[in-house]
Amino acid sequence: MRTARFLSLFLGLMVLFDGTRSPAVAEPLHPVRLVYFWPVQGFLLIPIVVAQAQGLYRARGLDVSIVLPPDAQTTARMLATGQAEIGMESRTDVIFAANISLPLTAIAGFDQHNSWCVVGRPGQAIDLGHLRGKTIGVFTDSWTAVMMHLLFARNGITNPDDVQQIITQFEDLPLLLAGRLDLATNVAPFSVADSIAETGRMPSLACRDRTGVPDLPIWAYTASPRWLAAHGDDARAFLAATHDATAWSISHPDEAAALFARTYPMVDSPLYDRVGWHTTIPYLGALPELLQQSAVSWAALAGAMHDIGVIDHVRDPKTYFTNAYLPR
Repeated sequence: MRTARFLSLFLGLMVLFDGTRSPAVAEPLHPVRLVYFWPVQGFLLIPIVVAQAQGLYRARGLDVSIVLPPDAQTTARMLATGQAEIGMESRTDVIFAANISLPLTAIAGFDQHNSWCVVGRPGQAIDLGHLRGKTIGVFTDSWTAVMMHLLFARNGITNPDDVQQIITQFEDLPLLLAGRLDLATNVAPFSVADSIAETGRMPSLACRDRTGVPDLPIWAYTASPRWLAAHGDDARAFLAATHDATAWSISHPDEAAALFARTYPMVDSPLYDRVGWHTTIPYLGALPELLQQSAVSWAALAGAMHDIGVIDHVRDPKTYFTNAYLPR
């Protein structure tokens, strides 16, 4: 009995002693700010939101937050000035940055195909051979600017002033539906989501097979070379988690869109997000292609931009991108 009491006291003291030891200190998460290409959250952020919600970034030691730029022309400058670590922006931004020696590197692709289109009202016939005298809604981003140059070059418009381009800041579909524009421009996912949510009908679309613009990826994940040199492991961790979240979002499109809609309920409707994400998925390419980039596509885009005179020199594709941080 005395032995049993002694053993009980001994074990109690051991538990007490063990409880006074300091717990292991967890490694702090590395903060990574992702700056979007648009001043409002959009469903193209679904893989990022999924990775946040499912703890994929945290599991790799990252605390990823989303930052919005003031306009569609500021993402690259925010990276260069240290206001964010990773960007999501059009590949034309990367080439324009190289043209003015602004340090910017594409570390992964978002999509694999060009979804940019000329948009008409539901049921409207789009005649690209008769663009002169038309009013066309355009946005201020660099991809739209380059695609409009290419559209004109491919469809016989030698004087851009022959077409009235109306700048729209956030949405052009309301102006199109109201008859204040003859045509609009946008990527197919946003155009389809807009039209279905507003009218329940598909818009008319003239996409790359009719416009003559090249079938090249639009968006890339980007970073400054200085940040990459100091935080290469964070870049790899970010892309590994983003790859897994993108694959999951493709396999579970409705769940992924619903998660985004719950996270940002004041931005768009759940229907808009669901239709938009479903329309986006075919442009992302097959699963083995996710996040991949090629020198061929970068050279083709830079060459097209040089041909229409918006850049003065085509650089080695390695100037624009690297695959060094992609998941192996």
